[in-house]
Amino acid sequence: MPSVKPVWYAVYTRSRAEKKVAWEFSRDGIEHYLPLQMTLRKWSDRKKLVEIPLIRSYVFVRISRKEHLKVLLVPGVVKILHFNGRPVPIPDWQIQNLRILLGAAVPISRDFKGYERGEAVEIVEGPLKGLRGRISYIRGQHKLVISIGALDYNLKIDIDPAFVEPTPLPQK
Repeated sequence: MPSVKPVWYAVYTRSRAEKKVAWEFSRDGIEHYLPLQMTLRKWSDRKKLVEIPLIRSYVFVRISRKEHLKVLLVPGVVKILHFNGRPVPIPDWQIQNLRILLGAAVPISRDFKGYERGEAVEIVEGPLKGLRGRISYIRGQHKLVISIGALDYNLKIDIDPAFVEPTPLPQK
């Protein structure tokens, strides 16, 4: 039975076609999210700040099962990420993590004493409030890993341990 409720999916695009695909989704009225980051690019004659996709070749769409064909017909779309022949839904909280991460400046890191590697945590203060993930490293540079499980992709950020509290991660 097809799902009527819209769910987030990762759409794999042709190389460097993410912005074009996102534009096509907008034009077709398909809810989507393309996480972009600003980066300084240098050419032989100039430097320029440009927006590039945070995760290359992926755009996220929030659609119901009956809209899959509409998405697949958009120029530049290669496929909807799937496993064992079924599209892999991405939990809303993971998309929200990306939005929080890209909307904030990340504070400098200190020490994660009292926490263990792999422990689930939520940021409770500061510009990344609401972001959830797992602690990846305890020694050296201390980082909190924000994992997008369906893509098997990890984003590492420095975070002040005073802003972090242990929490269970949602299942979906």
